Amino acid sequence: MNSLVNVLRARSLAPTGLVLVLGAVTVIAYGQSYTGSVVVLSGCYAIVTAGMAVQIGFSQQIAFSQSVFMGVGAYGVAMLNTHFNMPVLVATPIVMAGAALAALLLGSVVTRASGLALAVATLMLPLIAVGYVSSTGFLGGAVGAPLTGTLWSSASTEAIAVGGGLITVAFLAIAVFVASRILTSDIGLELFVLGVDERTAAAMGVRTSRRKLELFVLGCVFAALGGAVYAGTQQFVPETLVDPTAELALLIMLFIGGRRSVIGAIAGALVIQYLQGASTWVSVNILVVEGVLLTLVLLVDSEGLAGIVNTGMAWLRRRRAGAAGRKAAAADAPLTQIDWAGYAGGPITSGADGVSAAAEAAGAGTALGGAVPGAPAVPGTPGTPGTPGTTAPLLECRAIDKEYGGLTVLQDVTISVPQIGLFGLCGPNGAGKSTLLNVIGGSVAPSRGQVLLDGGDITKMPPHARFYLGVSRTFQAVHLIKGRTVLDNVAVACLASHKSSIVTRIAASRLDDARDKAAQTLKDLGMQHMQGREVSSLTLENQRMVELARALAPRPRLLLLDEPASGLSEEQRYRLADLLRGVGEMTCVFLVEHDLDLVAQVSQRIFVLSGGRLVFDGGPSDFRASPIVNSLLVGL
Repeated sequence: MNSLVNVLRARSLAPTGLVLVLGAVTVIAYGQSYTGSVVVLSGCYAIVTAGMAVQIGFSQQIAFSQSVFMGVGAYGVAMLNTHFNMPVLVATPIVMAGAALAALLLGSVVTRASGLALAVATLMLPLIAVGYVSSTGFLGGAVGAPLTGTLWSSASTEAIAVGGGLITVAFLAIAVFVASRILTSDIGLELFVLGVDERTAAAMGVRTSRRKLELFVLGCVFAALGGAVYAGTQQFVPETLVDPTAELALLIMLFIGGRRSVIGAIAGALVIQYLQGASTWVSVNILVVEGVLLTLVLLVDSEGLAGIVNTGMAWLRRRRAGAAGRKAAAADAPLTQIDWAGYAGGPITSGADGVSAAAEAAGAGTALGGAVPGAPAVPGTPGTPGTPGTTAPLLECRAIDKEYGGLTVLQDVTISVPQIGLFGLCGPNGAGKSTLLNVIGGSVAPSRGQVLLDGGDITKMPPHARFYLGVSRTFQAVHLIKGRTVLDNVAVACLASHKSSIVTRIAASRLDDARDKAAQTLKDLGMQHMQGREVSSLTLENQRMVELARALAPRPRLLLLDEPASGLSEEQRYRLADLLRGVGEMTCVFLVEHDLDLVAQVSQRIFVLSGGRLVFDGGPSDFRASPIVNSLLVGL
């Protein structure tokens, strides 16, 4: 595993070194020339886009706040320098701290929204900012704010240009290092799954509200640093720095360069700034030029220039690999014999820096039972939950009602299941099966009623808190992290970072530990042969198996499965049935499924919903013979 650590360090240090060396050489060689000035100006914007790559590119948290906080950094430094005669380098960290505080206050409100709603919630920020700046004489109004100092003080204009350029390159290298370290850490893996689907991330233990707030603050601090460097190198802050056009330009830089690449984001800033100064016509029509360039680049590859480069390199690797490599890549064998003895070998444990909420879902003396050590206490929990043979139920749903407006989806549903076993839930379309599963998982709040785990009320707990207590799940549609390997898709459920802040991962990462635990789970399930595969290259059966492996990796006490057989062939369903029987002997499984034969084969008890009501509760033999079941479900 030391080799993996070295790879992760190399992946974060390589782009940092590249930026530092190339930037410094260019600044020293070209000094005050056009090329040197473009590199310096591009560096200011590249600091901002590096933060955007983390916040927007990887995590899909689109917020129109970068130009505003770039203005906060630039105007803050300008005011401290002009009115208080404070050196630019001294003013920069002060302004960054102020920007972080402002972003924390603003972000605690706007990041309650997600996806498109977050973008809409921040859409007016640039308009508000430009309106405030243009009407405030203290900030220079529409004229702008000049500075008396520079980023590097000297009597020589050439020394000022070179010194300021080198400082800009150094700040950019720091920004690249921080962004790269985060993205190659265990929290970086969290951000990937957050970008795929927020509900999936929460079900895997990610504290989504905290992560979104941290990302917002991170992006704003990067923007403030870029603005401060802009003010110190350009010695003037224009009103246009904070307007919506500036925000649009930053987004275009990010998407042209490659939203999922820190180096790509820097390249996008360099390309746009170089074009803007290439000629007067381009400068006047820069939005048209940016729009055409963006369209052309994205038509070739949706991941921008970085994607084009990566696609070309992948093509070259495939050519070098030859027929043997193609044959190996095409292999997609079904699961081998499952080593249940290995799987039941004990709970995954965390390392020295605290409890891994995603990985420790087992209590003392059991392989798959018990509350997570250090997790929020559940009131009324018995002494040793999850122990085989205990008579206390693991899961209880008491008089659950769910209404959407005037539509009743669930009505007085009461279900109780023990610590170990597999329990099926069936019903016609619209019966409320998925809604009940979501109520148990925490993504949907019931209108009335209670959900209890080992006697403790978890009705109001969010999904990530239930995950810490040993509730894991899959989804009706496969929710995997495209572009990542099978190993990483399983490792996301074994992370030790769920209770850590993004800042801590700049210094150290625990991703290697999560991958070790994920590799062991894949081995126990007979899936080790596919751990290096990218998930989108797998068949639907094996994608579903990867999602099941991810749900099993933290050794859950309660496993919620939402139609795992959907889309599978008859032979694949036979293999799935064998797998489910084994899982049902190790933990409590609550299965929602349309395949009645599969449910009857694997379940020891079956519930049937119709019209939101529980209409059947019995064993598989009664299930097959029940006239209610036959009238409702025959033909599904």
